[in-house]
Amino acid sequence: MEKKFINLLALIIVILNIVLIAGCITHSNNKEKKIITDIFIGMTRNISGFYPWMASRDVTTITINTNLFTGLTDIDPFTDKIVPALAESWNNPNNVTWRFYLRKGVQFHNGNLFTAEDVKFTIEYMRNYSFFDEELESISDVIIVDNYTIDIITKYPVPTLLYKLGNLFILSENYIRTIEDTNETWPIGTGAYKLLEYLPGDHISLERFDDYWKGQPEVQKVTFKKMNDIVELKNALINRELDIIPLGSEDIEEIQNTSGLKAISVQTVGVIYLSFDFRVNDSFGFKGSKNPVSDIRVRKAIYHSVNIDTIIEKFFNDSVTPASQFITEYTIGYNPNISRLPYDIELAKELIREAGYEAGFTIELDTLNSGKLVNISTEITDQLSEINITVILNAPPADEYYTKLYYKNTSFYIAGIYPIEVEGFIKLLLQTSDLQKGNGIWNYGNYSNSELDRLYEILSNSMDFQERIKYIHEIFSLAASDVAWIPLFSPKNFYGMIDEINWNPSPRSIILVETISFKN
Repeated sequence: MEKKFINLLALIIVILNIVLIAGCITHSNNKEKKIITDIFIGMTRNISGFYPWMASRDVTTITINTNLFTGLTDIDPFTDKIVPALAESWNNPNNVTWRFYLRKGVQFHNGNLFTAEDVKFTIEYMRNYSFFDEELESISDVIIVDNYTIDIITKYPVPTLLYKLGNLFILSENYIRTIEDTNETWPIGTGAYKLLEYLPGDHISLERFDDYWKGQPEVQKVTFKKMNDIVELKNALINRELDIIPLGSEDIEEIQNTSGLKAISVQTVGVIYLSFDFRVNDSFGFKGSKNPVSDIRVRKAIYHSVNIDTIIEKFFNDSVTPASQFITEYTIGYNPNISRLPYDIELAKELIREAGYEAGFTIELDTLNSGKLVNISTEITDQLSEINITVILNAPPADEYYTKLYYKNTSFYIAGIYPIEVEGFIKLLLQTSDLQKGNGIWNYGNYSNSELDRLYEILSNSMDFQERIKYIHEIFSLAASDVAWIPLFSPKNFYGMIDEINWNPSPRSIILVETISFKN
């Protein structure tokens, strides 16, 4: 159980370590006009495996598998809204029943027809994989009404089931049963692309599935090419060995000034933030004395002392945007009425005086041992010295950092969050900690607000969308009033590509090849 939770810790800072993708295009031999049909996209990480045998759900692994498989539902990457996929529509006969009307005529890559039997089989089969516990633990039964209608029964109202099912790709029962006594791990899905070739550590090639239920995308073949680092990717793009790559912000100008290439950016859903140990008298860093940051005046003083504009100017140029809360406008539940507390050093000094800490105190700041995070933390250390707070920077290796946070052995820390859907995020990050219930697993500072917990209970049982949004906004307003966090910034992703490509990247960092087209 501890290992599972520590693995979860790695997920919350995935945005700090994401190294996405890039590629390369091939052309026909038409002498009059070169017609692009195939592309090469680069990546700097290996995948952990193909669904359902994959070992983790990192961005690179999910990118590949999202092109191979489809779920009952999907999430629009720009609006965060649920959209139909293998289920054309659905309704709720009661609060614990979801009736799905399935799309007819859908084929798997091996020619098998998709039916309700495959949905029931997938839900039962994927219970063998622990990283799908959160999606499946609430499901009590799956009842086939007919070949294209299925009821999913939950143990209690689960208003977020549609999001959970978007993460559950549907398997072919016939195919899995055929290979279950072998070591076969060749993926067969209903996605826009099917696996053509996989050479671990080198490349993954996918070819267009011409019978794809949405219709044929423009790209006929895509090869995800593995390279060592972002410098290799950039050079490969310049040399036309790759067609799409992730860019560091420092390389944007070079790519824009290279003939035939362009750079584009997209705001991500991730947020980097500071938070605290909220325990008053039994805190990690202040044994035997009162914890200064348990006082809201101190937390506000720290917030007013952090000059986010200076941090961005020094370390990021235009590659991040200031954040006001735990989520961005690309996640449903974002509250537009919450604003950042302004940088105001005089107000910060007044608040520190009122709290009785005019002479200052010393506190340890935990951060991941990553170049820019250490630089940011050092700058925050300098800024807080203006109000007589002495910050001791602690930047241990990743495993030690994650473990320290999981066991709540921290007074002050910098972390990141990459929310998939907001209710689960509130449960993990803002609920009063109760590991047996799965509450507050990422609530490393023991933040607790009984009114917030009460609102969450109402939220988690409400099936009305507008009512849910109202409660989410109230929850974020409460947490903001408590200074449960100091939001810092939301990163952007940058991509370099050849001019011939048309593509709008997703804020969620997944490259869906079917959304890539070519200029005429």
